[in-house]
Amino acid sequence: MAEPQKKALIEQLALQRSEMTTTRDALQRELSLSHQLGESLRNHPGQWAAAGAGTAFLLARLARRKKIIYTDGKGKHGVIFRTSKLIFSLARPALTTFALKYAKDYLEAHFGPFDDNSKLGGSPQK
Repeated sequence: MAEPQKKALIEQLALQRSEMTTTRDALQRELSLSHQLGESLRNHPGQWAAAGAGTAFLLARLARRKKIIYTDGKGKHGVIFRTSKLIFSLARPALTTFALKYAKDYLEAHFGPFDDNSKLGGSPQK
């Protein structure tokens, strides 16, 4: 082979190597997951924001505890029950006074009179 032909082949080979290196670097960059993710974030920011918000909402719904609701059945009572409850609530002070007077009379009849001013309920000591 002649010297000029050999030199031309070496230059052509060097050019092809540099093109292959450039192509390999570009291909490696295009196939890189971080590069693809960055491009996607730059090109579709609204969709990524909506997907992030949706994912956060779903994770929050999955992670929360179920709310336990205790019901006492207040709304299940009829008119008669509610009316009698109202009447009893209104009459409670009078019934309490009557019951205390009855208990006092009963205790005085069986145990003797006692002074109302004593803290212990018995007659004061002299």
